[in-house]
Amino acid sequence: MRFLRSKRGLAVVTAIVLVLFLFRPGIHQLRDRIARSIASALDRRVAIDDVRFRVLPRPGFDLEGLVIYDEPAFGAEPMIRAQEVFAAIRLRSLLRGRLEIARLSATEPSVNVVRNDAGRWNLASLVERNAQIPAAPTQTSASGRRPAFPYLEATGARINFKIGPEKKSLALTDADVALWQESENSWGARMKAQPVRTDFNLTDTGRLLIDASWERSHNLRTTPMRVALAWENGQLGQISQLFSGRDRGFRGAVTFVAKLSGTPQALTVDSGVAIGGFRRFDIVDNQIVNLATHCVGQYSMTAKSVTGLICESPVNGGLLSLKGKVETGHLIENRSSEALRRRPDYDLTLTAERVPLASALALLHMAKQQLPADLTATGTVDGEFHSVRDGVGTEFSGSGIAKDTRLISNAGKDTITLGNVPLSLAGDASASNSPKTSRKAAATKDYVPADAHLRIGPVSLEVAGSQPVSAGGWLSASGYSFYLRGDLSLRNLFRLETTVGLSGARPAAEGDAKVDLNILGNWQGLAAPNVIGTAQLRSVRLETHGLNAPIVIPAATIILGQEAFSVQKISAQTVDTHWTGSLSAPRHCAPGCVYQFDLTADRLSADELARWLTLQPAKRPWYRILNTGDPEGPSPLLGLAAHGKLHVARLELKKMMVTSLVTDLDIAHGKVEMPDLRATVLQGSFQGKWMVDASASTLHYRGSGTLQNVSLGQLGTVMNDAWISGNADGRFDLTTSGGTVGDLIENAEGTLQFTMRDGSLSHVQMPAMHLPLPVHRFAGELRAKKGVWTLSEGQLESRDGLYQVTGTAERATGLNFVFMRSDQQAWNVTGSLAKPHLAPVNQEISRKDASSSTESKP
Repeated sequence: MRFLRSKRGLAVVTAIVLVLFLFRPGIHQLRDRIARSIASALDRRVAIDDVRFRVLPRPGFDLEGLVIYDEPAFGAEPMIRAQEVFAAIRLRSLLRGRLEIARLSATEPSVNVVRNDAGRWNLASLVERNAQIPAAPTQTSASGRRPAFPYLEATGARINFKIGPEKKSLALTDADVALWQESENSWGARMKAQPVRTDFNLTDTGRLLIDASWERSHNLRTTPMRVALAWENGQLGQISQLFSGRDRGFRGAVTFVAKLSGTPQALTVDSGVAIGGFRRFDIVDNQIVNLATHCVGQYSMTAKSVTGLICESPVNGGLLSLKGKVETGHLIENRSSEALRRRPDYDLTLTAERVPLASALALLHMAKQQLPADLTATGTVDGEFHSVRDGVGTEFSGSGIAKDTRLISNAGKDTITLGNVPLSLAGDASASNSPKTSRKAAATKDYVPADAHLRIGPVSLEVAGSQPVSAGGWLSASGYSFYLRGDLSLRNLFRLETTVGLSGARPAAEGDAKVDLNILGNWQGLAAPNVIGTAQLRSVRLETHGLNAPIVIPAATIILGQEAFSVQKISAQTVDTHWTGSLSAPRHCAPGCVYQFDLTADRLSADELARWLTLQPAKRPWYRILNTGDPEGPSPLLGLAAHGKLHVARLELKKMMVTSLVTDLDIAHGKVEMPDLRATVLQGSFQGKWMVDASASTLHYRGSGTLQNVSLGQLGTVMNDAWISGNADGRFDLTTSGGTVGDLIENAEGTLQFTMRDGSLSHVQMPAMHLPLPVHRFAGELRAKKGVWTLSEGQLESRDGLYQVTGTAERATGLNFVFMRSDQQAWNVTGSLAKPHLAPVNQEISRKDASSSTESKP
């Protein structure tokens, strides 16, 4: 540079430029000469589309369409393709009659790094080629006679990776790459790039930095090298998606550094990885969890193994360490692709020395939802676990112990004591060759994985000083399972569920349960754990929103399955009703799911049913009697969707008794439907259907069906007046609404067809008859509309003749019927059923009424 700044240097440059302008060689000769020069250096075929000479700011050539082809063993696709390349010439070489390239700069080239079927990389031959190039170092002195190795650089490069003919989705973009010869026998390179995947839009994978140097060698495996590698500012979720194709759901800032020294067949690796702010993507917590480990080992490309491996992770005064070796191992058949693949063999020992459980719990806080924010743990873990896999099989061994283990939450009120928990590593030696276990089998209660898993327990577990229950389980790379067996109060069971982060409703209940439960889960997809097993309830008192009276359950068995749960052998009491039977529903019941049931009640009352179906204010204690801010809550039945069978031995409808009731029952959106109801009513039988709509503040009813051989005397008894006797059949189709009998009668609309036999109307006494009106047969149709009941075509057969009966009855005005006998005599019955008033009717008027009644028949 000093020479170029001197007057002599400027004169030389001016002369060279003048010579180049006056005696420029042919463009085709230059293009071919430059292509041959690059091809000779790389031992690759080179093609250039066009060459242009540039004077400023530095003399050189602009190369367009540079293509460097790969060896045939690595495919037909070029190794490097660059549309724009600048080749800066070494000016002093022109004075000696040579054309030397000092710097070769490519803009946004595309580079293919290929590994062929023989396991050889296309870059390996380029490294070995360096040993055959008699070039001087890049920064050679001015007096050098050999051509200097050019400084090669690329900006904005894209580096693709190929395994055989298949181009992988993993690539490097925005890569800045440089290559130079440092000395007579050594070369240097550096690169800065961003890892990406072509099939995903990843923007936060971090930055990869590589700084490498190597010495001259005719064989890549014996090439001395030093490599410093760093991966900075990568986001854990996007890095997991980069390598596996799926975001595993965890977050954190990833930093990876590694130093490699030696030769590929004996390479010393010193590396470290750290994850700052580790957490699950949907968990925000004030705690900061940082993970880090440091590893050293010897890697051999020839043996494809890592020996002398030592990884250490300090954990708040404790230490986790992994020691051993890993080898590529032997070839085995890949069942999915029917090809051979290498299964790595290893001999590894994991040691835990006084690792605090509090640190493990902090990590769990960042990986699992629903854990109490104030949950803490005491105790430490010590153990040594060994795993060996070779061509014969796999062996797992080792044991440890978690000492003085306790989980504490709710300001110390909820304490789970486990004491000393034994740990052991287990697994089947033939697990690697066994067929893959289905997900359905892995979700069963008694499933134990065949591959490596850590057994935990058994141990005696105490909740808030309760009687101990048996607990234990296992952890593996794919999932986990824990069991709980013994007697617990429901309060302590709910405490345990809350402490371990099991989601679900916690009903207001007291009582005891004998449990045999398993908590199952897998790590994939961050799925919530599932609980299966049984719980036998005893002496449980349950309070439910919307029902003022508690539900008392002397006994019941809850069966939790993988997809559904059921309650069997129910024995429960609600107010004065004793229930037996069973019910079931899907697990994790979403809105719209349907409960199935088969229930039997010894007795029910209309008042109790109405309380269940209507809005009920919650009862307040005496000291809140003046507080009017408590909202009324709807009945829990209104939010249910259920289908099943209901048996009621005795149903009390005010003073009327219905017995032996059996019906299908559908409950949905506040509507209760009984499509096939059978019962004994008034000593007769009923068959039909009823619907009760409780979605509004007033109950609405719709019913239809038939009555056979009902006792009208019993009807009179229910009404506290023996105004009628005999038996009857009937058919009805009615709608009504209201909360009292009067409301139901007044709001009724529809029809009632009836036939009365062998009875009497006790308060109706015709003239010249000393007895109440006897009825041999009385048939007709009552139509109800807006509270008015109309009889239009009644026929009554009595001892003294046949009567045509017409008229109306309503709650406000009472009776208004006309009885016309076959001899054309007629009487008007008014008043009430209990005190009817009988008066003769004008003959002419009665004939007209009878005639109009006949003409109005449909």
